[in-house]
Amino acid sequence: MERECPMRTEGDDEASSRFLLDLAKALHLAYQPSFLVEARVRRAAKAWGLKTEVFTVQSLAMTQVVAPRRAPADFARLPFNPHWNLGRAAALLQLTDDIAGGGVGLPEARTKLDRIVATRSPFPKWLVLLAYGVYGAAVAARVGGGWWEMFAALLVGGIAGVIHFGTLRSQRVDLQKSFLAAFLGTLVAFGLRFVLPPFDVVQALFGGAVLLVPAMVVTLGSVELATESVEAGMTRLVYGLLRFLMLGVGIMAASTLWRFVGPLPASSGAHGFPPWVTFLLLAVGGLALVVCMAGRPRDVVGIVGGVLLAYGTQAGMKAVLGEQGSPMVAAFVLGVAGLLYGRGGRRMPMTVIMPGLLQLAPGFMGTQAIIALLGMGRPGTDDARLFDVLLVALQLVMGLVFATLVVPPRTPVDGDGTVASGSGSA
Repeated sequence: MERECPMRTEGDDEASSRFLLDLAKALHLAYQPSFLVEARVRRAAKAWGLKTEVFTVQSLAMTQVVAPRRAPADFARLPFNPHWNLGRAAALLQLTDDIAGGGVGLPEARTKLDRIVATRSPFPKWLVLLAYGVYGAAVAARVGGGWWEMFAALLVGGIAGVIHFGTLRSQRVDLQKSFLAAFLGTLVAFGLRFVLPPFDVVQALFGGAVLLVPAMVVTLGSVELATESVEAGMTRLVYGLLRFLMLGVGIMAASTLWRFVGPLPASSGAHGFPPWVTFLLLAVGGLALVVCMAGRPRDVVGIVGGVLLAYGTQAGMKAVLGEQGSPMVAAFVLGVAGLLYGRGGRRMPMTVIMPGLLQLAPGFMGTQAIIALLGMGRPGTDDARLFDVLLVALQLVMGLVFATLVVPPRTPVDGDGTVASGSGSA
C-alpha cells in the first residue's frame, strides 16, 4: 500500500511540482504513450501526498498540483527529437515505481532523475554508426536487394547515423535532419552507380534511411488513439506524416540537383536472397538494432524476436491475403506479442513492437512512389502511389488498435480512480 513519504514537507510543494513536470518530460522523451506518462506522474505525486493533474501531447507537457492546495500550472515545450535509449526508459519506469512505493523522497528522486536523463548510450559512437549501416544493409535485403544494394545501404545508413548523432545536441532539428539525411543519402546512392555494378537505388536508399522513417511516432499515435488519448494521438500521427514528407522532399531535392550533372540513374532489377538467407540477415540486423536502440542484454531477445516475428508474419500473410491485408494482420500479431511481452517484470511492449513495426512501415512503398514520380522507377513499380502509403499506414494503425482490444495495456486503477500502471506496462 502506498504511503506518504516522510521526507516531504510543506515547503517541498514547489520543488515537487517542478520535479513532476521534469519527470513527465523525461518519460515523454523515452517514447512512453501519453496515458502512461500521465498515470505514472499521478502515482508519483500521490506517494508524496499530492494530487496532480497531468496533460501531455507530442509538443507539450503540463502539470498542476491541485491538492492539498492548488498551485499554478507548470508547462514545458517538448522537443520532437527523442533518441532511442531502452536502458534510460527502463530506469525511468523503475524510478516511478520506486516513488509510488513510498520509499523515495524528493531529494533522492531528483538526484536519480538527473542521473538517468544524463545517461547516454552504453555503446561507443563508432559502434552505433556501424550498427546503423549494418541494419540498413539488412533492410535492403528484406525489401529484395542483393549484395550491392546491401553495400550501398551500409554506406547510406552510416551517413544517416552521422547526421543523427551530429544533431543530438539540438533536439529541435528533427525535420531538418530527416531532409538532410534523405538529401545526402540520395546523392551518395546516385554517385555509387558510377563505381559499383548496377544495383537498385530505391532499395539501397530505403535501407540506409529506414531508421529515420517515423515508424515509432505512428506506433505511439495509434496506441494513444486506441486508449482515447485523441489529442496526443492525432498530433503524433500528423507529425509522423510530416517527417515522412520531409524525407520525400529530401529525395526530390537531391534528384533535382543531380539533373544539373546528368540524367537520373535508372533502377535495375535486383536479385534477392532466398527467404532463409533473408531471415538470417534480418537476425543480424536485429542485433545491430539493439545497439541503435541502446538496449540492455535482456532486450536482445525482444528486439530480435520482434524483427523476425514481423517479417515472418507479413511474409506468410502475403501468400494468403496478398499485399492488401498482410500489414494489418502482421501489425495485430506484433501488437499482441509486444503487449504480452510487456506483462513480464520490468519489460516494455515497445521493446518488441518498435523493432517489428520498422519491418512493416510503408516507407519503402513511399520511396518507390517518389522515385516513380521522378521517372526513374524500374519496370513494374511505376504504378506506386502515395495514396497506397496512407492505406498501409491505416492498416498498421488498425492492427495495433485491435491488438490493444485483445490484450489491453496494463493500466490498473488506484483506489481514488486514478489510472495507473504497474511494472512492465510501458
